[in-house]
Amino acid sequence: MKLEFLGRDQIERIHSASLRILEEVGVIVHDYNFLKFLADAGLSVDLDKKRAKMQSALVEECIKKTPKHLILYARDSRHDVELGENRTYAHPVGGASNVIDPNSGEVRPSTLKDVENLTRIVDALPNIHTATMIVYPCDVGERLRDIYAVEAIFRNTGKNVDAMPFCDESYKYIIQLAEALVGEEVLKKNPIITCSASPTSPLQFSGEVMKVIARAAEYRLPIAILPCPLAGATSPVTLAGTLVQLNVEMLAGLVLVQLLNPGNPFMYSPRCAPLDMSTGLACAAVESAIMSVGCVQLARYYGFPSDVYGLDTDSKTLDEQVAYERAINGLLPALSGADMLSGAGCIEGGITVSYEQLVIDNEIFGMIFRAVKGIDVNEEKLATDIIMKVASEASNFLQQQHTLKHFRSEYYFPKLCDRSPRSRWQKMGARNIVEVARERVMKILEEHEPPSLEADVKQKFNDILKTATIHLQNA
Repeated sequence: MKLEFLGRDQIERIHSASLRILEEVGVIVHDYNFLKFLADAGLSVDLDKKRAKMQSALVEECIKKTPKHLILYARDSRHDVELGENRTYAHPVGGASNVIDPNSGEVRPSTLKDVENLTRIVDALPNIHTATMIVYPCDVGERLRDIYAVEAIFRNTGKNVDAMPFCDESYKYIIQLAEALVGEEVLKKNPIITCSASPTSPLQFSGEVMKVIARAAEYRLPIAILPCPLAGATSPVTLAGTLVQLNVEMLAGLVLVQLLNPGNPFMYSPRCAPLDMSTGLACAAVESAIMSVGCVQLARYYGFPSDVYGLDTDSKTLDEQVAYERAINGLLPALSGADMLSGAGCIEGGITVSYEQLVIDNEIFGMIFRAVKGIDVNEEKLATDIIMKVASEASNFLQQQHTLKHFRSEYYFPKLCDRSPRSRWQKMGARNIVEVARERVMKILEEHEPPSLEADVKQKFNDILKTATIHLQNA
């Protein structure tokens, strides 16, 4: 049984409202050539107003064309992620610009070295299943940051990478890097990168986003549409209204993808948050988790894999606020059946990344995944005979083979939490979890070796970076 906040009739009302908006209002697309493409495909297009309307029959047809099963392939096939198999996975936050330095404890702009180090940590953590551009390298020119970040990520992980570009011009080089790593044929057959593209709420798609989507569809890369409505500002203040709007943006994105490449892999990946009326900022409130549950239900209604907010927090430091906001925001959508949860490593609403928090989040996700498994009830697990045996022999359960057989699979064993008596904890240095996590960070950076690259691949990477630098810096 999964956590649900919406009944079937409520989901269908959201779907019907979404279809009505798509038919009567449509979406604005800021790309003349793509609007012409849509008009040629039979959509009702107003070129002057840049508006495209989508008939319900077309939307339903595109829903049917979209694959309901998706594999996120990895350079190291042991890290392939199969979505739609009733399992929840996790990935880091993407696109932060600050880090908390693990040595000084001070917040500073992220660097290319941070991209390398954080990615290497992600590669080592078993409960973080795919990689992202977790931070952008602020010590690299703005027009090159995403390209240099992806190259650094490829060098430091064997996991699938969500390579979200700034623009199509840089995306061209990012795809070249992926081709250099695995070859064009493998990239199209078993893509090791995914593409995330965000509409502009309410109901708009920029020209750059459309170019990126078109290039990703050309390579048949999995495309995640990421509406980012801010309830009360760029979407209705009501949770239901925000769900309708993001669903419109999601379905519009789906239609655009399927018209470009029928059957292209697709992910339902909303990022919704409420506006804090006292600060005017987005916040990691419980309503964000509630909307994420609604989004997971909508994705399941259509049969699409879902990727929603997970471990989000507004805290600026690693404190109790981080703990309870992450617990609520991560656990609720996981219990609703989310395929993927985001946010590992972030604080401050995703603006800042903490090395220590990334390692702590690996543990939080481990606990969440155990909660999602629930309670397995069968004859062996009911342990009726064992209870009667222990009771009749006046024995205990530690002596039973049954305990030895099942304790590892029944319980999650954290690596950072301290469960020892106070006396032993004090004897071991009375360290808090952040201090323990920092030690784990340093150990990973010192010892973990990601999959190596062949010499010719490294040379290709260098050539691509050199060409991109010459082209984009002088453009």
